[in-house]
Amino acid sequence: MKLGRFFAIVIYIGYLVNVGLFLMLIPWSRAWGMLLTNFPPTASTVLDSPLFRGLLSAFGLLHLLMVVWELLNPTLLAPGDEADSASQDSSHS
Repeated sequence: MKLGRFFAIVIYIGYLVNVGLFLMLIPWSRAWGMLLTNFPPTASTVLDSPLFRGLLSAFGLLHLLMVVWELLNPTLLAPGDEADSASQDSSHS
């Protein structure tokens, strides 16, 4: 595996973990309330609703589930292996 590809995978996984944790935790923290003071009252009412905060948290959970999926099924680590093995099988026939 090339070093550049390795760094790309590390950055991708790091992004997923950081954004996932951020989206899961920030809507339920005090910082969320302070952030909403910068919005107009109608927008802050919508953004402060439990439904919207739950949607953000669910999107964060989706990011973390993508990390688990990539760790269990490493499709990013070997993207060309499936095509190579299929072409080798057809050449042996």
